Amino acid sequence: MINPADLNQKVKMFKNGNSYAFRISKKDREFLGADTDTRFEKIVSPDGKEITFKKIEKLRPDVLKTATQLYEKHSDLMKRLEDL
Repeated sequence: MINPADLNQKVKMFKNGNSYAFRISKKDREFLGADTDTRFEKIVSPDGKEITFKKIEKLRPDVLKTATQLYEKHSDLMKRLEDL
């Protein structure tokens, strides 16, 4: 198992087309369980000294299915709520 403290390192920003980027190492990617479809939320501190990236967990397909079933089961209630 990878110790997260072992992943801490200094990184350099580089030019990537018209943008700038930071490189994520293979070990970082493996630890995060990330691939090219993984989405992150970027948070910049008010003083501009920190940037934090938080992995956005994928929505489980069964959650959407369950929500749809509940909506359909209680469609009369949902319709009344829409009219409020």
